[in-house]
Amino acid sequence: MEDKKTKNPKKSTEDNQEKDEIVSETIEKDSPPEIKREGETEAPQDDGEGQTEEEDMTIEKVNKEVKVLKRELEEQKDKYMRLFAEYENYRKRTGKEAKETYSKGLAEAVKSFLPLIDSLEKAEEFSPDDEGIKALTKLLSDILSSLGVTTIESDGQCFDPNLHNAIMHEEDENTEGCKVVQTFQKGYMLCDNVIRHAMVKVVN
Repeated sequence: MEDKKTKNPKKSTEDNQEKDEIVSETIEKDSPPEIKREGETEAPQDDGEGQTEEEDMTIEKVNKEVKVLKRELEEQKDKYMRLFAEYENYRKRTGKEAKETYSKGLAEAVKSFLPLIDSLEKAEEFSPDDEGIKALTKLLSDILSSLGVTTIESDGQCFDPNLHNAIMHEEDENTEGCKVVQTFQKGYMLCDNVIRHAMVKVVN
């Protein structure tokens, strides 16, 4: 009689295979993703050549833009310098014209007062003791001086056609050169400009 406890070898083999498959599946599930399995191939690595070409194109584009901006900057700078030079010339020209206009207007105004001071000086010669005439003459002279008006020196000076107007001439062998010996009407200057020439007598 055959023993019931005797194991079937075929069944044992099948059980072992099932256990091996379960263990294999468990290992596959638990294996980390970075573990390389047998038969797998590595993905191709990017050597960076495509990225380098793109960077080169970007740098070239930036360099072109920089050159364009530099050229535009130089053009704008040139325009600015020209405009600045034109403005400086305009400012100097208008400043000079304004100064000349002011001086001319002041000279005309002063010239209109010269007959008054001539009359006061003649009145003072006829009435040397009149304090009123003296005060008015001094007041007007001070006003003219404050405006930059000066009297042209004439008596005893060498004749200067830029300052003197000779209305009489006289010959004198003892006189050297051409000198002013008498002033008939005073001359006046405003700064460096003659308002009225002095009327004088000249001895040659």
